[in-house]
Amino acid sequence: MKNVKLMMIILFLTVVTVTLSAQTNSVKGRVIDSQTGEILAGANVYIKGSHIGAASDENGSYFIKNVPIGNSILVCSMINFKRIEKEINISPGDNLEINYLMVEDGLKFSDVVITATRNEALVTTIPVSTEVINLKKIEDSNAKNVGEVLKSMGATLVKSYGAVGSLETVSLRGSTDAQVLILIDGQRLNNSQQGSVDLSSLPLNAIEKIEVVKGGNSAMYGSDAVGGVINIITKSSNRKNSMQYTINGLYGTYNTQVYNASLGQGIGNFSYFVSYNKTKSDGDYSYKGIIGDKIKLKNGDTGSDNIFLKAEYLLEDQSKLSAFYKYRKSDNGSPGSIEYPNASARNKIDNNHISLSYEGLTFENFAFNFNGYIMKQEHHYINPESWMGTEESIYNSRSLGTLAQVFTDLNKLGLLSYGYEFRQDKLESDLLVNGDSVPFIGDRQRNVHSFYFQDDWKYDINHNWMISAVPAVRLDEYPEESIGTQFSPKVGISISHDDEWRGSIRGNIGKVFRAPTYNDLYWPEDTWTKGNPNLKPEKGITFDFGFIIQFAKYGSWSIESTYFSSNLDDLILWEPAEKWMPTNIAKAKINGIESKINWKGFGDLISIQTGYTYLNAKDDGNDPLTSGRFLIYRPKSKIDIGINLSYDIYSVNFYYNFVGKRFHDAENKIEMGSYELINANLGIKQKIEKIELNFRLEGNNLMDKEYQATQGSPLPGREIRFSIGVSGSLNFL
Repeated sequence: MKNVKLMMIILFLTVVTVTLSAQTNSVKGRVIDSQTGEILAGANVYIKGSHIGAASDENGSYFIKNVPIGNSILVCSMINFKRIEKEINISPGDNLEINYLMVEDGLKFSDVVITATRNEALVTTIPVSTEVINLKKIEDSNAKNVGEVLKSMGATLVKSYGAVGSLETVSLRGSTDAQVLILIDGQRLNNSQQGSVDLSSLPLNAIEKIEVVKGGNSAMYGSDAVGGVINIITKSSNRKNSMQYTINGLYGTYNTQVYNASLGQGIGNFSYFVSYNKTKSDGDYSYKGIIGDKIKLKNGDTGSDNIFLKAEYLLEDQSKLSAFYKYRKSDNGSPGSIEYPNASARNKIDNNHISLSYEGLTFENFAFNFNGYIMKQEHHYINPESWMGTEESIYNSRSLGTLAQVFTDLNKLGLLSYGYEFRQDKLESDLLVNGDSVPFIGDRQRNVHSFYFQDDWKYDINHNWMISAVPAVRLDEYPEESIGTQFSPKVGISISHDDEWRGSIRGNIGKVFRAPTYNDLYWPEDTWTKGNPNLKPEKGITFDFGFIIQFAKYGSWSIESTYFSSNLDDLILWEPAEKWMPTNIAKAKINGIESKINWKGFGDLISIQTGYTYLNAKDDGNDPLTSGRFLIYRPKSKIDIGINLSYDIYSVNFYYNFVGKRFHDAENKIEMGSYELINANLGIKQKIEKIELNFRLEGNNLMDKEYQATQGSPLPGREIRFSIGVSGSLNFL
């Protein structure tokens, strides 16, 4: 094992330490709207196939240093404008000036993403199916956290356990919640204790967009990326010499209250963004009890305070230093289930997250990114109603991570991305019963060393058609002997077109894995349960094939469909033997089709999104009682429809979601019926000079349906909410 690590380090350092010499060659220019003559800030200008580039500033100007010698293609891209490519030839000491006159793009769905391949690219050119929830989609929805905003996305199932702020977990393409990797600005949130992430703990006021990469991606991100990867990208303040602010408050049914405030400013090359969120709800909605009587939920209240600070500094060579700090404190009731209610248990969490990054350091054909972070969480679960007496579970976790990435432009051989990642998960845990400590998970530490390599190779058939191949491989070394070193290869291929219409045919195949958690490995032995320190990782092969096409005719259209398949082995299942304990006995075969059609027309007056997911997720093990049965909580059908209307100062947004029947047990004896929900909102935005007033009326579950996403956890009925806010900017000379 040590030889493997040494070999990878030598290979990594050999590639990085190739003789480099900084160049003084440069390209500068301005980016302007060809129709209005207005300057365009925020356009991306870069050398095609590399990470060498810059964004246009508030004057529409850009400046790129260290441009490689020879022939290159200089690309200018910006959302809602057509991408322009210009050939340039750089000789030693050259300082070129290249200006761009941008033309509005009739294709309204051409999102730029970075998570799928760690390189910026249009969604129509990458081999992986990726969905972007941008800031407008977030603001149009009724969502108050990441879990809620994901509910309307295809091939995605969010399991909720109560009122706003209660636990929410996500499944992608039939995965478990622990088989979905959650990132924030590229940093892993899944930890080694329990694997999954509570998405209700991520409010939306500090989020710029969310990128959802569907399908297995262990070759790039390691453990947990079985069903997909969700990358939450935070806000920045990009406007120089300007201060932007927002303040809003919401009040609704069940005494639900949400307050947000944010402030961002650019001062020369320095910028900062700070936000505060407070969310609380009594969560005392009524539900139908076991015998059919109406019962008001007790101990379902939620409350949290969230602070986010981010600062960035752009250096003269266009590299960037950035740092953020995220803090969350929450105190939620834990009401139990319908069968076993709990009127007094509490979940209390304090979370701190600090990050420091240095991006865009370039030398000739090389670009470097460095990132480090630390996360600390104190989680106390207090249950005065335990059969043992007052029970307090204490989990103090700390995660330390570093990532060094290198991008090397190999010209016709592609853009090579490679890096080293280190992650340390440390847990200190204790279980107190009536104040006395009893055996528990204990103190644990896991150090994981990882190396990844990826080549983003492209071949231009002609000006409009292009073939892309993205082979990737990753090695993850774990300290546990039962996990060892995991080797995860993957390859994706696409044939794409970019002209009057955009689109691609694409496919992927790769190996995936999920490492067992501390809970699985080390759960303390008692009368009924014990962990299993000999557990192996869950493993499998994922495959998908599909197409996407975007065109402008009678509005702007985006049509996409993908067939996906997963064969998973050694799945970890807790089952009774002498005691309840986890073993690697389960297998699963999962396949399905996800399709969506989006349309926008009448000058962006109307936008319609429709999605349908068919899922066939079945047990493939040897147990005659469960083999061939549907996996629990995997609906066969899911339908999502969104309609957005905007005219003058008014907006109306309508959302319909249908979730098909699921099963609560592995033998498929307990069926949970399908449910459908309708949410909507009506908004007014009135601008008075530099101040914008926002008023909105929201309705969730307008049909007042009684339903459960998980057995025994009833969810709220009809909710009506009203919000008011103010936003604006102050300019400084």
